[in-house]
Amino acid sequence: MTLFTSQRLRFRELRPEDASPAYIGWLNDPAINRYLETRFSPQDADSVRAFVTAQAANPDIFLLRIDQTESGTHIGNIKLGPINRNHSSAHISLLIGARDMHGKGYATEAIRAVTQWGFSEHGLMRIEAGCYADNLGSLRAFLKAGYTVEGFMRSAVNITGNVRSGVFWFARLATDPAA
Repeated sequence: MTLFTSQRLRFRELRPEDASPAYIGWLNDPAINRYLETRFSPQDADSVRAFVTAQAANPDIFLLRIDQTESGTHIGNIKLGPINRNHSSAHISLLIGARDMHGKGYATEAIRAVTQWGFSEHGLMRIEAGCYADNLGSLRAFLKAGYTVEGFMRSAVNITGNVRSGVFWFARLATDPAA
């Protein structure tokens, strides 16, 4: 069941049965997973279903499937949460897994839509995100969606072996101007 839509996208809760070969393939594709924590262990249908089930069990996490409205194709996922109800804040993260959908503005559109949903439907005041320093696609998407860079954490993540990367930290406030 669709929770909400944007101009070109439809969002609904991700379900264990969404663990399709295409989705599992994204998680195991080095070109797609290079900025994901899942890259550290191979993914299969069982591991993906277990992850989706665990996320769904937490009432403060919303793991959503992103479908392109026109084709109905699953192109990625976006997660809002965990929500910290004491501070009216949450984290947001996303994956546009379908390579042919990269560079078309879907990430920005999804970030905007879920951010607005978090503010309006969940009463959030602050939503935060992070991205690796060389993940220029995510950097651009968050900036276009109205997020502000609040910091840069040097050598924060292990890329491979002895190669480390910094991480940009962003936030958007409910009181910020619309992007």
